[in-house]
Amino acid sequence: MMTMITTMATRMTPMMTRLAAVLVAGLVATAAHGQDFTHADDGMPWCDTLEIGSAGAVDCALMPADVLLNFAYETGEWESILSFTQHDPMTGELLDASDPLTIESVVSAPALRDINEDGAPELFIPYITGNVNTYYYVWQADEAGIYYPSGELGGFGVDAFELRDGLVITTTRDSAATYYETAQLLDVDGFVPIYEMLINAADGSCTITDGSGVMARGLDAATITADCEAGLAN
Repeated sequence: MMTMITTMATRMTPMMTRLAAVLVAGLVATAAHGQDFTHADDGMPWCDTLEIGSAGAVDCALMPADVLLNFAYETGEWESILSFTQHDPMTGELLDASDPLTIESVVSAPALRDINEDGAPELFIPYITGNVNTYYYVWQADEAGIYYPSGELGGFGVDAFELRDGLVITTTRDSAATYYETAQLLDVDGFVPIYEMLINAADGSCTITDGSGVMARGLDAATITADCEAGLAN
C-alpha cells in the first residue's frame, strides 16, 4: 500500500506530492502512535485553505519547513479545547505536544506569518474573537523548527499586524472612535512591551497609557504621540 502511494506521488504536482507524503506519514504514524497523529484522518484540511467565518475550531494542519503542525479541537457547549501537536512529516514521529489550550468563540484558523521578518514564520492560534478584535496565542520556532509559546497578541487580524522599526505594532478597537496601538519587541524569550497608546480619532489626540519600554528602546514618548497626531490630521 505504501509503495503504491509513494509511486503515485512521483507523478503528481509539487503540492499534491507534499500532500501524498503527509498521507504516507499518517499511515506510518497511525501504527506507531495511535491517536497522537491525526492528519491522515479523512477530510482534515490544511488550515490556510479554510475560509474566515467558518474556520473556527476546525481540525486542520500546517506545515512550515520540516515540521507538521496538527490542530485537533474538542468542542464543548461554550468553548473548545485544542490539542496542538508537532510531528515529523515523513515518519509521523511526535516531536512535541502542548498543554491543552482553551479556545473560545473564534472564526479563523491557526495561521503562519513571519511577523518579525527573521526568516521563520511565527504561529498564530486564535483563541477569542469579539467585535473586530481577535486575540492569538503566538508561538515561534527554535533552531530545530519546533514551536514554543512566546506570548499573545490582539488586533484586527494577523495580516493587520505591522513591523515598524523592528517593533511589532498591533491595533485593537476600543470604541467607535478610539483604539489602542501597542508596540512590542519579539525576542527569543517572547514579547517585550514597549508602549501602549490610546488613539482618539474623534478629537485627533494620541496618549501613551503605558510607556514602560520607551526609554530602554531609545525612543521619545513626545515624538511618538506627535507623529501619531500628525497622521490623524492628514
